[in-house]
Amino acid sequence: MAGVQYTLPMLVVADARVDGDGKFRFQWGREDIPITNRLRGNFMWNTDKEYAAGLRYIVQKWLALSTHYDSDMGLGAGITIIY
Repeated sequence: MAGVQYTLPMLVVADARVDGDGKFRFQWGREDIPITNRLRGNFMWNTDKEYAAGLRYIVQKWLALSTHYDSDMGLGAGITIIY
């Protein structure tokens, strides 16, 4: 596998790669998008028709509540410990 990552404006990361069989994949996404002082978002999309989006609410500086939707795994929620 060989690939390249490039950070686009607004801190969106673009990732292009090709595997040993010659299959090409392009992905772009961003994590830790500030929506409010305590709410953060993230997203991801790629050419394999996979996508994901999530939210994280910061309760304290070391604790957050998070939720996430992924096209392969479905909906999830949890607690995030920030260290």
